[in-house]
Amino acid sequence: MPISIYSPLRERLLTENCPRLRLTFAEVESILGKPLPRSAYRFTSWWSTLNGRSPQAKAWLSAGFDVRVSMKHRIVEFYRSGVEHQ
Repeated sequence: MPISIYSPLRERLLTENCPRLRLTFAEVESILGKPLPRSAYRFTSWWSTLNGRSPQAKAWLSAGFDVRVSMKHRIVEFYRSGVEHQ
């Protein structure tokens, strides 16, 4: 995968042994070493993996994860692709 600003997140997910990882937006920013774009705070679609073309979606998809996001609580749950989530 080419280097992108989301590579640190991908690397973090690759080291994860659990089927799920819940992070606040602030924790994601800490992993990235920079703020998330405003659209990550405003639009659920920023977190979408439907087309898998965005650089952020490529980062977690290539690490074997999908996401579920709570905009209200500013939390993203990464879960292994194929693992049932609730």
